Order: sequence, then structure tokens, then C-alpha cells
Amino acid sequence: MITIAHISDLHCSKTGFRPKRLATCVKEVNRLRPDAVVVTGDLTLNGYRKEYEIARKYLSALKPKTLIVPGNHDARLCGYEYFDEFFGHGNNSLDLDGVHIIGVDTTVPDLDEGNIGRGKLRWLVGELCKRPRSHLRVVAMHHHLIPVPNTGRERSSIANAGTVLDALIKEGVDMVLCGHRHTPHSWIVDSLVIVNAGSPSAVKLRANIPNSYNIIRIDDGSIEISIKEMGGKERAVAHYVTSSSEKGLVVSRRR
Repeated sequence: MITIAHISDLHCSKTGFRPKRLATCVKEVNRLRPDAVVVTGDLTLNGYRKEYEIARKYLSALKPKTLIVPGNHDARLCGYEYFDEFFGHGNNSLDLDGVHIIGVDTTVPDLDEGNIGRGKLRWLVGELCKRPRSHLRVVAMHHHLIPVPNTGRERSSIANAGTVLDALIKEGVDMVLCGHRHTPHSWIVDSLVIVNAGSPSAVKLRANIPNSYNIIRIDDGSIEISIKEMGGKERAVAHYVTSSSEKGLVVSRRR
């Protein structure tokens, strides 16, 4: 079994941030001992260097392998330069046993909406082609590809989401991990599972949604998505079945 902790939207800052809850998140994840931690952006609130220093303090305490991509808040006020300095390039990858995770930077400096331009999309497709379709292939990004329920008026998603979604499905991607809306949810489109994470430490939350992160368990023939509330119980919210075909893995939903 491969276990992935999926964290997003930390929003480290002087305001709008709950440090004790992020500390709890780090402790819980280290206790869980997943094979990898995927952080899908918005490490900071304003892209300030001091905020990046706070984010690095917490994220460097994570013991598992970690893949991190930036979010729109991280690209404010030239904050993307600090992201590269503290965490490396936003386009990166992590290969596990039979599971491949590719991180892509969807940010546009000083804009809330995201974009994956033609050059970056070609790079992403090229990286996918290096990984066998018989393995589970995951793409991590900050911005959501399709609207998330109960998040109000739709805005600030990926500007060319339709083009990106079409390319990912054609390339046989099995799962997309994203954040941005501070609301956990999972979809399946064709055979592509799209998983949104909540936030473990942001003050800005919608309705009665608590601070949380996702736990994803990948086993032979199955994928389970759970939500872990901060300091609370873990709750399984979606189950998927995987099967092999001539074109690679096929993912379908089960109750």
C-alpha cells in the first residue's frame, strides 16, 4: 500500500493563520508515516520572505518525502522568487513504487486565477510519457480544474481548464491533487479522479468546514480518499476501483 498525505493552503502569516493547527498537522502526518506528502500551494498569504521562513520551518519538520508546488498567494509581490529559493522549482516530480507524482506550477504572478500555458502543458505531457501507464500517475497543482461545490461564485480556477482536463484524460492520468478553495471534495471525470484538499491552518474557511487535510491510500485494485480534521477523526469519503487495460489503469467509483 502507498499512503499520501495531501496538504494545501497553509497561509503562513501574521494574520489569517493558525500556527497551532499546522503544528498539529505536522505531528499527525509524521505519526501516520505516509510514503509521501504532497503540498498543493498557498504556503504563504502574501508571498513575503518572512512568511516563507515560517512555512519552511513547518514543512522541513515533515519526515516523509515531500513534493511542493506554489499557489497564487505564493506568487504575489515576486514571491515566486522566494519559492524557488526555499523549495526549488515549482515543476517537479516524485516517483514511488508504482506511483508517480508530477507537480506543475499553475500560478500567474499577482493574479488569483491559474494557467498552464502551451509550453508548460507540453512539458507535463512529456513527463507523463516517461512514466508507464500501467502505474498510477498523479498530477499535483494548486488551482482547481472544475468547480468545487459550496464555494460560492466560481472564479479563479485554471483559465484553460478545459484544455488541461482534456490533455490529462487523453494521457491517461489517474488522479489530480489540488487545493485553492479551502474545501475538500473529490470528483471522477471519465476515469480521472480529482481531489481537492481543505486547509489545515487557514482562518478563512467556508461555512462549517473545519481545518483539515486529505489522506490517500492506494492499494492493489483500490484508492481510498479520507479527510482528517485537525485534532479530530479521520473520515473516508470516497472509494475507487482500479483495473488494468491495454491502455493502462482504469479507475471507476464504488460505494
